[in-house]
Amino acid sequence: MQEPTHILSGVVIQRAFEPIRPRALALGLTAICAFLSHGLLDRLANATYHPPNANFHSVFWVCFHSGVLLLTIYFLCKFWRRYKWGIFFAMLPDLDWVFIHGQEVFHQHWSFYRKPIMHNLLHQVFDVMPPFSYLFVPSHRQNPWACLWEVAIVVTLLLIIHAGNQRAKRVAAK
Repeated sequence: MQEPTHILSGVVIQRAFEPIRPRALALGLTAICAFLSHGLLDRLANATYHPPNANFHSVFWVCFHSGVLLLTIYFLCKFWRRYKWGIFFAMLPDLDWVFIHGQEVFHQHWSFYRKPIMHNLLHQVFDVMPPFSYLFVPSHRQNPWACLWEVAIVVTLLLIIHAGNQRAKRVAAK
């Protein structure tokens, strides 16, 4: 999945655990669940538009990823201050790609970080953990129309956040 989806899932997860006391327990559960959510969302990513290589010659690819970048920046600005813990752990596995692609960009070669360590760990967990190990998602990674699945997930997460905000306002008004 793209970063906006991971960011919003981190927000939803942290909000879900906020009422738990002590706060350290809530943050610990948030960290674990947000990290694991990355693996689940990446498992579902096969159904979404997610080509393995950048294609700057495709107008759709450029427009879609420009939108993803703008949404990522917007969601980080909007939610980071209050939900940084959930967002950080939901996005953490993507540091794999920063290290791996950073080596290519800067012509560095670190023998200890050639493969996506955190992603491989999450794939191992979800490949052996029922019911996730039975989850088969057909690949539509090259189909631009498949971006609508991710848009639907983002809209659903935004609706969950909005419903939580409305509920909090009603509770505060009482």
